[in-house]
Amino acid sequence: MKHSKPSQPLPPNAADCHLHVFGPFDRFPLAAQRAYNVAEAPLAAHELMKRQVGLERTVLVQASGYGNDNRAMLAALQQLGRRGRAVAVFEPETPGSELKKLHEAGVRGARLNLYTLGARYAGDPASWIERYARMLLPVGWHLQLLLEGKYIENLEQVLLHSRVDIVIDHMGLPDAREGIEQPGFQALLRLLGTGRVWTKVSGADRITRHSGRLRDAVPFIQCLAAAAPERLLWGSDWPNIGFHSRQQVKDGAILPHRELDAGELLDVLIEAVPDAKTRRGILADNPARLYGFAGD
Repeated sequence: MKHSKPSQPLPPNAADCHLHVFGPFDRFPLAAQRAYNVAEAPLAAHELMKRQVGLERTVLVQASGYGNDNRAMLAALQQLGRRGRAVAVFEPETPGSELKKLHEAGVRGARLNLYTLGARYAGDPASWIERYARMLLPVGWHLQLLLEGKYIENLEQVLLHSRVDIVIDHMGLPDAREGIEQPGFQALLRLLGTGRVWTKVSGADRITRHSGRLRDAVPFIQCLAAAAPERLLWGSDWPNIGFHSRQQVKDGAILPHRELDAGELLDVLIEAVPDAKTRRGILADNPARLYGFAGD
């Protein structure tokens, strides 16, 4: 699809900090144990989107459909070169020598999915967070968490005292119908205020899935920007697979990608954060600090 130009130009070095690649499946098949089937989504299609809207840098996030097999993501990362960084998925027993190799490839964080893959991480979520933090500390990476607001509220003290930076996906997945006062979102605001936690102002379509109005995400982004704009990152969540809607998928069926306009997603951010300097921080300066783009 053709993506529209945002209503305001993006700053130099603007980054898409949350996207996935799928395929080619003859080289990189999806994991046997997965929650969905999707069509291929090659890096070239995302690069075209970036050019259309004015994005320059990319942070690849390992898709849950690939499990711990990071090969497709690493192949795309190699193509990106200095413009790319990545967040990988791996077991907490992964040796430090392997993490060093991933670091050299451009990986800067690990993802722990307690939302769609919660069954894979049985037991106390706090123990998993601590295990990964202990492993990531020597390489200076952050831990990226996909989890709902109720987990954020219950784990608030654990996240506050983490020894590594924590990045919360998709604004903590609030439900826009419940407003900004919902406990999980308020817990996220408190954590951002401490300077120990980051969040991605991505997934506007996820939190507004019941209304279908992306602008319903604006009040949430406004609150996050008021709390700690220096701890926010933006991402398109491309290719927007739509699994988060919890729709029923028949065995073997291909879940189609959702055709979301990245320009419209960026305009949600622009409406919520009208100050150009603050947006430059979210789109360019903050990613440079967290992912190590600075000086490239």
